[in-house]
Amino acid sequence: MTGGRAAGGRVKNAVSLSFLLRRVNRTAVSVAIGIVFVATLAGSFVIGLMGLVESAHVQARVLADNAIPAIRFGDKRAARELLESLHHWPEVQAAELTGPDQRLLARYVRDGPAGPGTPAVADADPGMPMGWIHVRQDIEYGGGWFGRVTLTLSVAVLVRQTAWIGVVTLLAALAAFWVSGLLLRRANRSMLAPLRSLNLLMARVHGQSDFSVRARSSHVREIDALGQGFNEMIEKVQDRDRQLARLAFSDNLTGLPNRSAFLERLEREVQRAARRGHRLGLLFLDLDGFKQVNDTLGHDCGDRLLVEAAGRLREALRPSDATALAAGAANDSGAARLGGDEFTVLLPGLREVDDVLVVARRIGDLMRRPFAIGGRELSVTTSIGAAVFPDHGGDAATLLRNADAAMYHSKRAGRDNSRVYNAAMTEHATVRPQPAAEPRAARP
Repeated sequence: MTGGRAAGGRVKNAVSLSFLLRRVNRTAVSVAIGIVFVATLAGSFVIGLMGLVESAHVQARVLADNAIPAIRFGDKRAARELLESLHHWPEVQAAELTGPDQRLLARYVRDGPAGPGTPAVADADPGMPMGWIHVRQDIEYGGGWFGRVTLTLSVAVLVRQTAWIGVVTLLAALAAFWVSGLLLRRANRSMLAPLRSLNLLMARVHGQSDFSVRARSSHVREIDALGQGFNEMIEKVQDRDRQLARLAFSDNLTGLPNRSAFLERLEREVQRAARRGHRLGLLFLDLDGFKQVNDTLGHDCGDRLLVEAAGRLREALRPSDATALAAGAANDSGAARLGGDEFTVLLPGLREVDDVLVVARRIGDLMRRPFAIGGRELSVTTSIGAAVFPDHGGDAATLLRNADAAMYHSKRAGRDNSRVYNAAMTEHATVRPQPAAEPRAARP
């Protein structure tokens, strides 16, 4: 017996391989043979019937054209001879020719006398198993109705032909069923194909490091167990790779993207902005007073401060804000930690260059609020430098360098403010001196 799927994709009540193959073979072959048998009989009969009707219409039109002289002169003999020419066509059982006054001019009945006194067709052959087909063709002459040819055909011959086709098809079906049984017994002896397929998947994983492959569930116990074990192994490997990727591209302390992830995304965003003709804003942030916190309160307190600062960055970049975005631009701003107390923010799709200050000021306002860490209130402000693609740099490296220069200029201007890059700042960014001792940033 077979059952439904349990949690995790396993198949309940899986059957043995040999039983499954026998059942599938018998069902598939029986259904296929039945469909072919019915389709063959129905198709043969319908096609034959359509051909018979079409031929009858053609013959009736020919008779109608040839019957005009006989009708004009009332020549019953010529009309009778014309209808008797149908004798070579066994499906035609009777034919009638009427004149313009709708009086019978001639009648033909197969294997019976012809003429006005001939019995009706139904009386002539009452044992027809499938009835009759009547084909009528009007005769026109001189612009009006001039007579009619009526043919009565029997489908008995067509039925006999279809029956013979059915017998031949049935014999062929029985032969096919017998051959399929032989093939199934041979297949049972070589049912290692699913196992070979699983081995190919394993070789693909091992040789090409393609961990996207999965083995399909099966109602065969042995193969299903192997496939499930294979899939679980691949999923564990993928989980490990995802964890390694998070370690490689995420900052362990704040959870923000790290320097590697930021640089990779900056390259992508610059290329996308160039393709779409958008502006791309870059903010370079440095926490004022962070060194003082580390020196006086210790690195644990400094780490907690960085975590809180990262949270405020996320708050400042809330998705609902579209103040500085151009029409149709996606709001996918994102922050990253470059290292130490330096952070960056990407602002795709800006309308104007100065719009970077809208977000920069919000970040500054949030960072200006005291941080409650370890029972103390810490006051740490932020110096922010901004650069915009393509106005302040045509590539990622130049954009980052100029944003850094603007941040340095912001610190020189007294900290706790933001500056947009201009060319005059470049000469000051060539050599970045060590910052002077910062005022105490914590108060008990």
